[in-house]
Amino acid sequence: MPKDGWLDSLHKGLAYSENRAYNHALQLLDSILPDNDGFTEDDATDWERRLGMIISSAPLADRKLAIKRKMNHPGNIKARQHYLYVQGQLQAAGFNVYVHENKFWDGSQWITKPPAEVSTYYGGTQQTQHGNGTQHGNGVQHGGYGWAFKIVNSINNSEDLMFYEGSNLRSTFFIGGQTVGNPANVPAIREKEFRKLVLTLKPAQTVAYLFINYI
Repeated sequence: MPKDGWLDSLHKGLAYSENRAYNHALQLLDSILPDNDGFTEDDATDWERRLGMIISSAPLADRKLAIKRKMNHPGNIKARQHYLYVQGQLQAAGFNVYVHENKFWDGSQWITKPPAEVSTYYGGTQQTQHGNGTQHGNGVQHGGYGWAFKIVNSINNSEDLMFYEGSNLRSTFFIGGQTVGNPANVPAIREKEFRKLVLTLKPAQTVAYLFINYI
């Protein structure tokens, strides 16, 4: 095969063509799968739109986690209404939060507790309330932290604050820190994304009390 001859040129042409096809396929996979450094901000925006997610302004690493979780949902897990499943999905999306059942043993039976009694952020029972569990400022505590924040039916916190869940709290649960009653931090720019994900995951009849600091 003489150098620069017809056969040599044919082999070079095939090599260039195959290399371009390989690189094109690799770039296509990079933009499809959020598991590599080639997945860009534009790719994230495209996938958030395709998957019906909120177009996020969070760091790309967090957006990739959320997109990956959405792509894998619902997976092969049968117990999707279990609180640990909800917790696992939230953590898979990049939210460092924990889910706790509203279920406490009082020595003789299982009981439920209102969030004011569970909260440890302000020393448990030291919070000041006025009537039927409603706090100053339409359910928001002084200092910017609100254990009365809850997720019921809306992506907007203000629409859920006035929802009255009654005195029977068996259909409620808590989202916060690793220990029930302690707060967890969620980036403020991901608040709506967080609420939408909880609404997607939780059983429809339940109410989530939030021990969350949006930072």
